Amino acid sequence: MTRRTQLVVLAVLISWLGVEALAGSSRLSGPIIVTLSETHGIHLDDLLVVLVWAICLAWCLREWRRRP
Repeated sequence: MTRRTQLVVLAVLISWLGVEALAGSSRLSGPIIVTLSETHGIHLDDLLVVLVWAICLAWCLREWRRRP
């Protein structure tokens, strides 16, 4: 498997895990920052998930642009 293929697989896995983390809810999710409906909202930890996802994808992009 080439390095770029590995980076694509890694980006897909990171994105899948991010979606799973955002879709799930637990008592550790923190307070709701923005209420979308009676049962859904944006929690404090959702911001952390998005931040970590963005950092990981930025790293993948940097590695993609790097010369072999």
